[in-house]
Amino acid sequence: MNRRLYISVLVSAMLCLSAQPIYAGTGIISMNEDRSLARVHDHVITLQELVSFAKGSPNFYGHLQIPCGPEKILEEMIRRRLLVLEGQDRNIPKPTEDQGGMELYIRRVLKYLLPEFPPLTEADVRTFYEKHTEVFSTPLMLRVFQIKALIKNGDVASALARIESARQALNKGTTFGDVARMYSDDSFSRDRGGELGFIPMEKIDPPELEQTLRALAVGQISDIVRMDQAFFVIYLVKDRREPVLDPYEQVADAAWEKAKQDRRASAQAKLCRKLENKWGVEYIDPEWKPINMEKNP
Repeated sequence: MNRRLYISVLVSAMLCLSAQPIYAGTGIISMNEDRSLARVHDHVITLQELVSFAKGSPNFYGHLQIPCGPEKILEEMIRRRLLVLEGQDRNIPKPTEDQGGMELYIRRVLKYLLPEFPPLTEADVRTFYEKHTEVFSTPLMLRVFQIKALIKNGDVASALARIESARQALNKGTTFGDVARMYSDDSFSRDRGGELGFIPMEKIDPPELEQTLRALAVGQISDIVRMDQAFFVIYLVKDRREPVLDPYEQVADAAWEKAKQDRRASAQAKLCRKLENKWGVEYIDPEWKPINMEKNP
């Protein structure tokens, strides 16, 4: 398990935020810290530039304080810089700030570079619906309990000893709720016997943690899971609500819209990979690579 193993939907309740930390792949870091993150062609994107961009973008500012959010901001900044480079190379005129500034320019370049899509057919939408049933289903909901031992001031040994003591108590037959009240450092769930409530699995990030929770049978207690330099945790699943697929007729309008969005997103991703190969993208800090990219050896 690496440092991205957090439950993003619960982070605001599970962790105490202090002085605007950033929940990045490298752990919790200060907004005042600076480092070089990535190079796009001849421009280096720094952490301070990322923070400034996020502060000026309402859609991205909240990403600074959720796990893996800063990496997504960096991906967006790289995408935008690649589009600007390509737009300049093709002599696409820039609008003035009064006309819409950089946001309009990004849309203008995308419109120029992306193909004209043919109209979707009913068969296209039904195929999308059938291939993406999870989009049109209620999510799998698991009623999750936890015992968490925080790694405080880098003292891994103490946190590990605490969570191992909790595991020994469980092995001796002490109830999960009682062990949580005795050993858990998470104030949100501790007084409730470790309960986090029903959690939609679609909100769990990254996939490795989702798979861990999905694999637990009702009543099964997990092994000790380490969340890198954050904490150790033991999970228990007490109940599960299986997904229910909505009939096509009830979600047809949404299916049309999502099919269009998916087609456009796929085209943009393909375009971005092409531009990365043309202009060059290097992750100076490898911990900031997107989670689906292979780590450097």
